[in-house]
Parts: sequence; structure tokens; C-alpha cells
Amino acid sequence: MVAIHMLRHPMSLATVSRGRDNNFNLLRFGAASAVILSHSVLLSGNLHSSIAWALGYLAVNCFFIISGFLVCRSLTLRNDLRHYFIARCLRIYPALGVTVLLCVLVSATTLSELGFSDFFGESQTWRFLFNNSLLVVGQVEVYLPGMFTTNPVPGQVNAPLWTLQYEVLMYCWLAAIYLLGRFTTSLIAGAISTFLIITLAVASMTIYLTNISQPQPDTSIAANLVRFAAMFFTGAGFYLLRNLVRLSTLIVALLSILIIVSYGIRPLFITLTYLSLAYLLLYLAYVPSGRIRLFNRLGDYSYGLYIFGYPIQQTLVYTWPNIGPAALFVLSLLLALFFAVVSWHLVEKPFLSMKPGLPQ
Repeated sequence: MVAIHMLRHPMSLATVSRGRDNNFNLLRFGAASAVILSHSVLLSGNLHSSIAWALGYLAVNCFFIISGFLVCRSLTLRNDLRHYFIARCLRIYPALGVTVLLCVLVSATTLSELGFSDFFGESQTWRFLFNNSLLVVGQVEVYLPGMFTTNPVPGQVNAPLWTLQYEVLMYCWLAAIYLLGRFTTSLIAGAISTFLIITLAVASMTIYLTNISQPQPDTSIAANLVRFAAMFFTGAGFYLLRNLVRLSTLIVALLSILIIVSYGIRPLFITLTYLSLAYLLLYLAYVPSGRIRLFNRLGDYSYGLYIFGYPIQQTLVYTWPNIGPAALFVLSLLLALFFAVVSWHLVEKPFLSMKPGLPQ
């Protein structure tokens, strides 16, 4: 009945995005779990699995689209840069600091093949501790000395942290565009900011799709900036154009069919997938309702899964060298979920309660 109603009466994105009753927590939880699944295949020795790489890659892109939509909503509702940056810092840094500190302390006392004093005598240790706590682009350190030397991916302790530097940078770019709009009269400030964000989304998405469709895509810092800008500002653009967007089951069905049919033609498949991804995610966030919305009451464990999952996986591989991808996925997901729940209730949620007013 819901599907038939949606075919006849598509939902307005502007209407459904006013409240907080949605499936974003579930979508982010799914994306974080997909990252752990992807890494379970790769870290257990299947380093050339294209499916695993593609799954993790897609999941991270989903994170950036959702983030762009929700963070743009936050800034639009708050209309205050100081409150905006306080909210963003409280979301990212407290749990990150705990993760980075735990990685260093556990490595130094239990896992590193170096002695305690030698471990802290290495500059790499201090780069990991300080650079990862600040998230400056190009400075994130995923290695610690003497760690996981016999693993298929030796030395890496928390590789997913590299994407967080781009997340923070996207926050700053969005704030800069907002500030640029504020220099004009209030009558046209919103129009200028919207124009700049839509232009950035279209330009970066065009460059990104051109690059990712190549047999050997560029993976430099510049290419990553374009990739994450394309995802983040596409999400932001959907929020700014929410009055024009209708969430239609028919459109979702047509897009899904086109993506499936184009699977054998790589450039077309990639183009259709990433041009459709934001719309599909927003549909899943706002249209399915009923008991599925109960997940929202549990808390947002996705960030904890994302930042705790990789070091747990590397530790399991190190202590159980012959572990298979299935066992690694199940065990690491359960252990990461435990840490994520603790992190949410003891670190993230208390800090988030300090945010000034308004959602997100």
C-alpha cells in the first residue's frame, strides 16, 4: 500500500526532512558495517579482491553524501558559524581522541615488537598521536612502529582515519561558502551560497566521474579532494534544492534497473551509480517507515564502528594468522560494536549534548 501511494504521490524532500524521524542512523550503520566487511576480505589476505575494494569505496562515498546533506541542514538551521563549528568538533574529535590514544597505548604495552621506550622514541608514534588528533589534510598517519609486521597489510593500525581529514575539510569549505554568501546583502546571500554549492557539486562530480571511469584512476590528494567534494556537495545540494525534489518509488525503480542493466559497461555503470546514489540514499532515509524507524532510538554507532573496526581487525589477524574473512567479519563487527556502544554512551553522546540548540 505504501509503495502504491508513493507511486501516485511522491514525497517532498522538503517536507520529510523537517523532522528527525528517518533512517540515517541505519544507513550509516550499514555503511560502516560494509567498510568492516570490505576490510575483512582485504586484511585476511585477499588484497586484490576488486569486490571488496568496491564495497568499501562505495560505503565511504555514502558517508560523505549523507554528511553533506545533514551538515548543510545543520548550518542552514543554525545560521551561526560559531555554533556550527562547535557542533562539528564535538561530533568528530572526542571519540577520535579516545581511539587514537587507545591505539597508541595498546600498541606500546601489548602489540608492538619494539620495547616501550623504543616505541615512544620513534617520531612515527608522535605523528600518529598528534596528526591524527588534528586531522590536517596530508598529515594523517596510519602506521605505528613495530606493529603487525606479519600481517598481510603490515604496520597499518587505523587506515580509515585518512578519510576523516577530508570530512573536516569539507566542513570548512561549506563554512567558507556560507561566509562568502554573508558578505552580500541578506536578500541574495542564500541564492549565492546555493549557486556556489551546486556549481561545486556539478564541477567536482564531472571531474570525479571522468577520473573514476579510467582504467587507472588518479588517487592523489587532489583526486581525493575532488571525489569527496563531489559526494559531500551533492548531498548539500540536495538539501538546498529540497523544495524541488520528490522522492518517488517509480524513479527509484527505474534508476535501479538502469544501474543493473549497465553493469557490464564500466563507465556507464559508474556514472549511473554515482549520479543516482544521493537520490537513492535519501529515498531510503525518508520513505521506508514503520518498525524500521525503531533503529533510530538505539543511538548512532556508525562512527564508533568506523574508527574502532580496523585496529580490531588487524589485531585479530595478528593473533589468529589463518583467520578467514567470514570469521574476521563476524568477530570484528561484534567487538567493534561493543566499543562503538561504549563510545556512544560514554563519550559521543555526552559531548553532543553540549551542542548549542537545534538538531545535528
